Order: sequence, then structure tokens, then C-alpha cells
Amino acid sequence: MVHGIGTSESKGTKVFSVSGDVARPGVYELELGSTLFGASGPGRRTGREDGAGGWCSGPNDPASRMGVPLSFETVLGSGAVMVYNQTRDVIDIVHRTMKFFASESCGKCAPCREGTEVMVEITERLSKAEGTVDDIAVLTDLSTAMSLASLCGLGQAAPLVVQDTLTHFRSDYETRVEQSRFLRTVRGR
Repeated sequence: MVHGIGTSESKGTKVFSVSGDVARPGVYELELGSTLFGASGPGRRTGREDGAGGWCSGPNDPASRMGVPLSFETVLGSGAVMVYNQTRDVIDIVHRTMKFFASESCGKCAPCREGTEVMVEITERLSKAEGTVDDIAVLTDLSTAMSLASLCGLGQAAPLVVQDTLTHFRSDYETRVEQSRFLRTVRGR
């Protein structure tokens, strides 16, 4: 361990893979306590001012948190970071991520096996503007249950993308529900 590198609680360096909507995607070895902005440059910004970034199996934060120092005492994921600019659809990102986790689940425990499949179904409905307010409530409750009851790290990490996006981008979920209501009204259902 190299003395003097890192923060008081997170010593040394860590390798990060940064991809997505950034000026310089790549693999970076960063001193713990650094920010992603320092390495990869800011994302290509268009449209909304609330882009996102996150780890598939870790925190998913709005752009306002991308300057937080990377350390164990703040926020630190696996090291694989995807950055999304404001043109990306949060619900579609969550849906794709949940499909990945559902396909990776070993199926041993019900919270992960069933939970990821239900999340795929709900996020697909939301992405097609066929969701309901109850879908948001189910995602909230299910993500908590999965985090607490899954047997391994995959099942415990899978709901993080749902939990974090519901915290930081809840309006995207609510907008999809409103679109669904409108379409049902127009279609007479």
C-alpha cells in the first residue's frame, strides 16, 4: 500500500472502466478520492440538465453527484461506470439493466429469480406507457425485499438501479404512468 495516496479511509488507487456519454471513455486507474470528471471529462450535454451515471450493480446517481469523490466512505461501485446524458431514457435504462440481471440470476432463491422477472415485466409496461401507479409501489416494495432477502450479491445488487432511479428520477416513472393514463383514456379503456 502506498502511503499518502487516497483518502483517510480509502487508501490507494482503483481501476475504473468509464463508458457511455463522456468525452474520453476508457479504463482509468484513479487515486481513491478522485472524481470521474477528472478522468473522463464531462458528458456530451444536450437536452435535459439531469443526466445520470452509475454502476450496473451499484449506485445510480444524477449528474449533480458525478463530482462526489470516489471512495469507500462516499460512493464506490465495482469500477464499471456508465454515464448517460440527458437524451437517454431512464426507464429504458432500468428495463435493460433488469433484463440483464434476470438473465444472470442462477434461480436458486425466489427473491432474485422472481423479483428480477417481475421488475422486467413492470419496467417493460412502463417503457410502453402501459404502467399504473401500483407499478411504482410494487417496484419500491419489491426492491426492498430483494435487497434484504436475496441469498447472494447479484440478488442484493439487482434492485439498486430501481431504488436509485426511484429516488433521483421518480418523475420519469410518474410521467410514464401519466402517459399510460392518457393513452387508456384516449383508447376508451
